[in-house]
Amino acid sequence: MARPMRFWGHLGAAAALAAGVPLTAPLAAAAEAPASIRGIDGTVAVVGGTVDVQAIEARINGQPVPIARDGSLTASLPDAADYRISLRGPAVFDADFAFAAAELGTKDGKRVLPQLEVVARAPGRVEFFFGGDVMMARRYEKPIWGERTLIHPATRAADMARLLAPMRRYFAGADLASVNLETVLAAEDLGDAPDKTVVFYTHRDAAQVLADAGIDYVTLGNNHVYDYVEPGLASTLAALDKAKLPWSGAGRNESEALKAARIEVGGQPYAMLGFVGWKGRVEPNQVAESAKGGATFGSDENIETAVTREVAAGRMPIVQYHGSSEYSDRPTDISERRMKLAIDKGAVLVVSHHPHVSHGLELYKGRLIAYSLGNFVFDQYFPETQATYALKVWMDGGTLFRAEILPIQLLDYRPVPATGAIRQAALHRIIDLSAERGTRIALSGGHGVINPQRQPAPPRECAATSISGVIAYRYALDPAAPCAAATGAMTGRDLILRGDFEAARYDDATDRSWASENGSVDFVAGGFGGGHALALRPDAAASSATVAPTTFFRNGNARRYTLVGRARSASAATLAAFVQLQPKGSGMTKAIESAPRQPIGTAALTGGAWTDFRFDVDLAPGDEELPLRPLLQVDGKPVRIDDIAFVAWDEPANGEPPAPGRSYSR
Repeated sequence: MARPMRFWGHLGAAAALAAGVPLTAPLAAAAEAPASIRGIDGTVAVVGGTVDVQAIEARINGQPVPIARDGSLTASLPDAADYRISLRGPAVFDADFAFAAAELGTKDGKRVLPQLEVVARAPGRVEFFFGGDVMMARRYEKPIWGERTLIHPATRAADMARLLAPMRRYFAGADLASVNLETVLAAEDLGDAPDKTVVFYTHRDAAQVLADAGIDYVTLGNNHVYDYVEPGLASTLAALDKAKLPWSGAGRNESEALKAARIEVGGQPYAMLGFVGWKGRVEPNQVAESAKGGATFGSDENIETAVTREVAAGRMPIVQYHGSSEYSDRPTDISERRMKLAIDKGAVLVVSHHPHVSHGLELYKGRLIAYSLGNFVFDQYFPETQATYALKVWMDGGTLFRAEILPIQLLDYRPVPATGAIRQAALHRIIDLSAERGTRIALSGGHGVINPQRQPAPPRECAATSISGVIAYRYALDPAAPCAAATGAMTGRDLILRGDFEAARYDDATDRSWASENGSVDFVAGGFGGGHALALRPDAAASSATVAPTTFFRNGNARRYTLVGRARSASAATLAAFVQLQPKGSGMTKAIESAPRQPIGTAALTGGAWTDFRFDVDLAPGDEELPLRPLLQVDGKPVRIDDIAFVAWDEPANGEPPAPGRSYSR
């Protein structure tokens, strides 16, 4: 049996010094050296109105930066690993952006920001913010694999607020901010749950935490609001009402469940409706009926009844629909039909969730459907559930003015702005899936943009890196930046998603997705090209150390894979690669500990310089259905790893659509 993997935990400054990897530049010294001053240039543009840009307050990493009359901004700031920009002003809606330093271009020694756009305020124009699935329990309170606890009983409310803090500036200024509250709220586990595979309850303090953070409404139309039947539903509604947090999508009976939350948003009369797409197989089922509570069942009849009632009352309905299949790429036929039915009957906007991963967006009859936002605050460790998005929508009454897709990553189980490779992964998936529906997404400030007034040109894909014949393509965040054009078909997709390590940390949130065996792992400065890297340091008595993703990847039925990246050691070393499959019928933890590791090659590291490596994997027939993960082992030497990807190569399928998020070729 293989020795169990050690799951990464934050080292802290002193421990990092003690465990520093002895390369050319000591890690601790690099981390503690005073930041140099560097110039940074950018441009601010206003869309949707005429505004004096000099009245806009710009801040970069908290420092005020003046905007010139032509919209340009220039500053000299301490060099940083990431840059967080905020734009505020009475005539514009709040705008926020984040970039890893490695994402930015340079000119004349200065960093160059992509053009930053803000939306002008206008009579009747309002801003909505939508986040996906939210719960704050389970692994937040009782972590697995020795991970750190994020919510403690003595500091519960503050800990919950900390989960929302990285994204708060993105939604606090919206006229209405909404999330899907996918959990019962209660003071304790109520115990009497139906015989479901998974049930959730979150401490009722979460209601006030959400309200205090700036969430204005929650939808309860989902498959977990009735997890503890009537007592759980009653406790949830009581907690929300006490926090004065509006809700809809559930009720104590069917009549109450079909009611909308009627909310004046910027003086405009909107109606918020929530629905779940299925009744559930257990008894009692999860939907409200004449004599029982539950979520609002999203049948054709109920959607038509509720939407047409709100239209007749002079309201503009916004529908949130909880349906389709978990971890899928596209909505089910019935979910898509019901969402379009809501538009047909008068809904001005439809937003969906439940798959825990993102789906595409569509302009249907001039109105927006977001088929799945994915997770917002959730404790799932599957990598594909951690690259999602939040959605900003500006409405001029019942007319869509603009939608902005904010790529996020769930880092340390909390939402933070996505930067680097994981931003690119989120964008590639959303852009691919939206393009299938004839909806083009432009890029602005690292965000996706839908403008119903015009069809933008597709964003440019640039050949960003080439390692041993494997080419990674990235969207150009700055349309004016030099770009090596993509050539050939994008035939592969990376399963690791953030192997550039530029987004491994955000304040005190840290990537949990790597595990070590016979060694320790940290994320450090001094990566290839000056960015960040993963540092693996063997234990003193160990002859070798291994690093691997913490869990198996759902492989998407691919048979061919390539593990590619760069490694650097202080002296000559051997890097060995393996692949491990999760056998059918085997639990994940047991398989990680005991499933065979198949060698797939070795690479010689010369010492002192970065060495490219590539290992190709061809699975045996039938194994393409099994989850799998790669492992790297070094023979007793500290090593840094950067730009690592585990690429699944797409092959023609029997009439099935291609997998989204393809951004590699060979």
